[in-house]
Amino acid sequence: MAMTTGASPASTSAGLLVLRIAAGGFLLPHGLGKLFGWFGGPGIAGFADELQHFGLPAFVPLPLLLAIAQTVVGLLVLLGAWTRVAALAAALFLGTTVVLNLGGGWFWMHGGIEYPLLWALACVSLSLTGAGALSVDHGLSQRVRTAGNLRHASDR
Repeated sequence: MAMTTGASPASTSAGLLVLRIAAGGFLLPHGLGKLFGWFGGPGIAGFADELQHFGLPAFVPLPLLLAIAQTVVGLLVLLGAWTRVAALAAALFLGTTVVLNLGGGWFWMHGGIEYPLLWALACVSLSLTGAGALSVDHGLSQRVRTAGNLRHASDR
């Protein structure tokens, strides 16, 4: 029985969709929690307090801008829109969380880095691979390719 070594394009795109749903679905409610206090989040004032707790600046409008950024990149990763850039921005955001929690050790339940590191690496993976065929990015690239082919056909 012969074994194949590569995944099919359909299974790769399905795998990337699952990864995007997980990563974007993780980021989005955290951003919304910071913005609006949804999902048990701290809201803007609470998020500003969290920033100060870590010794970071919390002057207006920085907490609001960071919460908006986290929400937007979460939504973009989830949809697979501008995925490489959005996922890299998310990885940088999460990487900052890793650095801030280095003193807490490995295990997240003790304030460590494992949880944000996992999501940062998932986002790095998406920034390296792109969104796959089941994404807004793919739909837009197909649309641009079709428009380009039509334009070149009319030049003949």
